[in-house]
Amino acid sequence: MKQVVSPTIQTIKMSSDKKPLNFYKIIVNGGLFLTALSLPLLDWRFYISGLEFNISDFLILLTAIVFLIYRLGQRFAGQGVEKWQWPLAKPMFCFLLVALLSSLFSPWRGESLKYFIRIILFVYLLYIVLPVNALEAWRDWRWPFYGTLIAGLGSGIVGIMSLFGQDWSNSFFRVQPIAIFGHWWMGSNHNLLAEFLVITNFFLLAWGYWQKDERWRRLTQVLFVFFSLITLLTFSRAAWLVIAVQLVGAWLLLTKPRKRVGWLLGGLLLILLSVPLWVKMGQLQEANFSSTANHILLTEIAWQSLQQRPIIGWGSGQFLTLVDHNLRFRAKYGDPIDSHGIIQKVMAENGSLGLVALVAVAVSLFILWGKAWQKYGRQNLWLGCLILGAGGGLLFQLFNTSYYKGKVWLPVALSLTAIKLLENETAKKR
Repeated sequence: MKQVVSPTIQTIKMSSDKKPLNFYKIIVNGGLFLTALSLPLLDWRFYISGLEFNISDFLILLTAIVFLIYRLGQRFAGQGVEKWQWPLAKPMFCFLLVALLSSLFSPWRGESLKYFIRIILFVYLLYIVLPVNALEAWRDWRWPFYGTLIAGLGSGIVGIMSLFGQDWSNSFFRVQPIAIFGHWWMGSNHNLLAEFLVITNFFLLAWGYWQKDERWRRLTQVLFVFFSLITLLTFSRAAWLVIAVQLVGAWLLLTKPRKRVGWLLGGLLLILLSVPLWVKMGQLQEANFSSTANHILLTEIAWQSLQQRPIIGWGSGQFLTLVDHNLRFRAKYGDPIDSHGIIQKVMAENGSLGLVALVAVAVSLFILWGKAWQKYGRQNLWLGCLILGAGGGLLFQLFNTSYYKGKVWLPVALSLTAIKLLENETAKKR
């Protein structure tokens, strides 16, 4: 995967903008860096006026306030202010409108509206709109990128550490989060670790493409393989599927046709070396039947809910309530849990209109990524890595519960911002 360093990569490493950062920009960039760094810390939570925040949500909210003050100050000072950009504006507006209407007509209107504003609208405005508008140059963009990358490497190290506290003869050993100072800062479920690593592994590969020294590029490729193995050792079914899709994507996007046979042979060798892991996965699935049955029942609840209110569903954030009212689930599994998959969640909460709007958002995003790759990707292979990482995080949410979390959407915003900056560079050269 050798690449000639392009002018764009040089621009990322050493921004051509020589103007010093002002105080507000340093605060905004630092806030986005800390937000990215704290993305895996989902269980570092606290409450403000009855609203729950994890640490990354709190940090990005403070960052947004500073950025708005900065923009208002520019306007009052008569300085030029760039027009606000609204990524995926039309499909996202449709989805937000459906989510709002479903909340307004929900039997649990108050709670549903609160969820819509605090969770869904919050994620779009702060984790997508804010970064795309605040990161105006490559030197700004590097801050949250490196924060995300460091957070991913830290998560991988935590996963490695978890192996040393387990009995390897036990059929249930796996890479997973650990308690630090008596608290599960990253949560306790292995999927929470895996869903972030599938993103940051490819961000690491992107960083490698920026290096002029061939040895550094080779090192990052070795680290990529190592941390991908750590991700596989979570024995997350979703992670295995996502990694398979990502590797096929990398084979198609990041390699030249004449080199694909070599990659294919390497992939076959990897499959052979992974046979012990496949055996282990089979053992886990035999012992994990109740989890599968649990997910099937949640899907049945979602389908029944869609049939009862097929147009706009039961209201945003009400899947837990629907599960709580299901006697079969309560009798068999106890406390209600959220949908393990964004399709089932939107199906129940926002109805068929919500599903259509969600598909429109996904299709628009993948078309945008595809056009950007066709235009810029061949000279900037790192862009393909960003797209594969961010896309892998979204794909994971077909099977998990972090669909409205910053750890999924900030990487998407970083990919969109990188495309914006590439477009700005192209426009300047004309």
